[in-house]
Amino acid sequence: MNLATPYAAREMYQRAGWTIAFTAVFFYVNYAEYPGPATTISLLLVLLTGAFIAAGYGLHWVATTGQQMVRDQILDAAQISGTERVLCCNQELALAAANRMKSGKIIAVGETAANEAARDKAKTLGLQDKVRFEAADFAKLTYPDSNFDVVLASRAFEELSTAQMTRAIQELVRVLKPGGRCVVHAVADWNQCVSVLQDANLQAVTPVPSSLPLGLGGRIISCQKVVG
Repeated sequence: MNLATPYAAREMYQRAGWTIAFTAVFFYVNYAEYPGPATTISLLLVLLTGAFIAAGYGLHWVATTGQQMVRDQILDAAQISGTERVLCCNQELALAAANRMKSGKIIAVGETAANEAARDKAKTLGLQDKVRFEAADFAKLTYPDSNFDVVLASRAFEELSTAQMTRAIQELVRVLKPGGRCVVHAVADWNQCVSVLQDANLQAVTPVPSSLPLGLGGRIISCQKVVG
């Protein structure tokens, strides 16, 4: 489960608001009769409010700046020049990749609801001509063999079983051109991802050295499809 989301950050800020409101009422009601305990407890509640605010700030940073750092590292590992045909299993990553496109094209696959939101965002950013969003099953792609120069995936397999993840990675490799690069960002399942990639007609499977933010973690795995 990914706790580093804007919603989680807002929830922490809301808790801070409710806590400080409760603190004010508590102090007002109890200070006259119990000044010492009321002051001590109120100070503790103020500290708790500060903790909620700090947690909210941290989660917000990871959900925004932190995730952008990860996306940049994934794209750097893919060595994108801007002229490639790219398949991307993550809408936000696809939008980040679109910023690097010149004459290339990105197809992003995922759930319909997420695609709709990403499509609207692409229009807002003026990237609609560089990226297309399509609903697809990772484990059963409809694209021809050797159809993409680069394949990217970020946290795409976390809710899949080992068998489903294996099939999904095999499909990503199938649609990748010989000599093409596959970059996968995986968290809890990264060891299994490496194992599957090594068995899927790929070479140079290497975890890319990276410093990923707390809450996003894992490894970025970069590899290249065997030619011939």
